[in-house]
Amino acid sequence: MAPQESTAAAAPDLVIPLHYYDNNTMFTSITMHAIFVYDQVLDPEKLRSSLSQLVGHETWQKLGARVKKGSKGYELHVPRTFTSARPAIAYKHVSLDMAKADHPAASRIPSSSSAPKDRPALMGNPEDWTELCCGADAPKTISDYVGSDRPLTGLRVVSLKDATIVNLHWLHAAADGMALKAILDNWQLCLQGREAEVPLLHGFEEDPLRELGLHPKEKFDLEGSELSKWGTASYALRNGYNIAIGAKETRTVCIPGSFLKKLRETALEDLRKAGETDTFVTDNDLITAWFSRLAFSHLPSSKPCTIMQAMSIRRALEKDLLPAGRPYVSNCLSYTSVLKTKKEVDQSLGLLAKDIRRGINKHGSREQIEAYWSMGRKNEWPLGPMPIFFGQSNMHHIGYSNWEKVRANFTDLSAACTTGKEGPLYPSFVTQIQGGIAYPDGFIVTGVDPAGNTWLEGYRPGGLWAHVEKLLKADN
Repeated sequence: MAPQESTAAAAPDLVIPLHYYDNNTMFTSITMHAIFVYDQVLDPEKLRSSLSQLVGHETWQKLGARVKKGSKGYELHVPRTFTSARPAIAYKHVSLDMAKADHPAASRIPSSSSAPKDRPALMGNPEDWTELCCGADAPKTISDYVGSDRPLTGLRVVSLKDATIVNLHWLHAAADGMALKAILDNWQLCLQGREAEVPLLHGFEEDPLRELGLHPKEKFDLEGSELSKWGTASYALRNGYNIAIGAKETRTVCIPGSFLKKLRETALEDLRKAGETDTFVTDNDLITAWFSRLAFSHLPSSKPCTIMQAMSIRRALEKDLLPAGRPYVSNCLSYTSVLKTKKEVDQSLGLLAKDIRRGINKHGSREQIEAYWSMGRKNEWPLGPMPIFFGQSNMHHIGYSNWEKVRANFTDLSAACTTGKEGPLYPSFVTQIQGGIAYPDGFIVTGVDPAGNTWLEGYRPGGLWAHVEKLLKADN
């Protein structure tokens, strides 16, 4: 489906209803920006044409759909043929006649080489480089797409004399983090002239998750701890200002590999002292436990705390809803929560990490996913199938999404390098920027870079980052 000018361009669009789990207020209120900074000059036309080629590929066309409001809700209108008038992707190229170090915003972007060697640190405020990377006119919510004929997927390339900033952006309703992995992997294939290796997507014209949550065989593990309608109303009253209009601050955190190794040693010792025979915890468990202790550090000891994590459920659904080996580019998530008090969070890094691991293992089973979304379906009105909040109405709630399996830090765009490049070309920095509604206390682990550093982006209510920074500098 390469762009072409012909009578086929006048054919009616293919109309697809927005999939059930894509169509909630959270996903339609957020545009995702995956930002890659390369310390090489890349050919913007090669980047544009290869991404357009991918979106024009059979079954991938949905990424070039236009959003319209139909009689039964949002619809995706997929052009039968992409043309110069109706391209596969939105595209913007900005050329700046200066080096990265000389640009007031670009010079403030961190990198693997500027990362600390032995202790975590705040590495900057993404708000300083958001306009450069995203543009002042960047789409934010679904209202910026409806009726505009804007494709769901966009590319912004900022060229400097010695660097290139690549921004791949999309409405969250089109894709989650693991869908991004499929997009990046296959974009690289197209860039390298290997389009024949691009697989067909599953769930192009039909919704494979349309019955997820309709056939529960057991109760969800935390059923009974969810916020009631009155509890939700109370939570909303307490936190509505922070969620909707309150000042938020964003920071980038770098966690060196050497520090993560020390965290693991501490956690394993905690587990041995507690008599735990199964001491398996992942790096994600350790980072979530460690950073949650920082995020809750300003609270009184009796404060109820909930740690919620998003989980891709593609693998769990392979036996029935999603065939193995076929990428599913859409939203395919469930959630796990750990309920604690601030005092319990502080007691042991290892035990907290282990509780996080138990929650992921338990809530990620096929049966628990079905049970969770059975609850979600019962509470879908009026916002759609939204995540369920567990805990108490006066809790402090934080959420995480981990993109490590996306391997965005290893996105190789060497085929677009203007000077030729032997071997792969990986970004010196990867970040994620949300347009639209920013969750008031949410964190995205963007992954591990080639030097072994883990990077985290956090959105917090105004004033809370200062407390975290103070503790990091005190090596607490």
